[in-house]
Amino acid sequence: MTKIKQKIIQHLYGSWWVYLFVCVCFVAGIIFGSLGVNILDEKQISSLTAFLDRGFSQFDDSLDLALTTRQAVVKNFYNLGKIFALGLTVIGFPLILAIVFTRGFALGFTVAFLIKEKTLQGWLLALLVVLPPNLLSLPAYILSAVTAINFSLYLIRGRDSVRGVPITQYFMGYLLVMLGLAVLMLGAALIEGYISPLAIRLLN
Repeated sequence: MTKIKQKIIQHLYGSWWVYLFVCVCFVAGIIFGSLGVNILDEKQISSLTAFLDRGFSQFDDSLDLALTTRQAVVKNFYNLGKIFALGLTVIGFPLILAIVFTRGFALGFTVAFLIKEKTLQGWLLALLVVLPPNLLSLPAYILSAVTAINFSLYLIRGRDSVRGVPITQYFMGYLLVMLGLAVLMLGAALIEGYISPLAIRLLN
């Protein structure tokens, strides 16, 4: 247990600036996404509201929850796979940050739009539908981004920057961390596929 704690402290000490970069990009995405709602014109707002209402109307008793869950699993694993693949390249750093920014932008825009257009129902949708799966997926995005960036930097700097750790050992550690984060993504998909539709039905 002490050895694990030491490894975590060592990791945080060596990667604090990577966490800072990733978190700043994510927060910036949320801010720009929430501000983006204010620049929509009436026609765009009406179209998005109609699209949202049509989407909510599909969450009835006939909805195939297994299908929505499979779609959520594919989406989450695809996004995690993109981050994993970018970490295997020496140019992955900025592209990974772009993915994190885009994720923050989508989240900020969605929550801001729901609250602005649906008021109380929007708050409830944000708390009961948007928030629960993100409690698992967002830490997975942040940790996977940091892990992928660290591996990309390892490839750039060479193994001497990580106390001579051979690339096979470093890659296996990278792979194991990503597999662990895939479990978080799976949990987020299960919430999104089974629990979120039930919350939408309740609010409808």
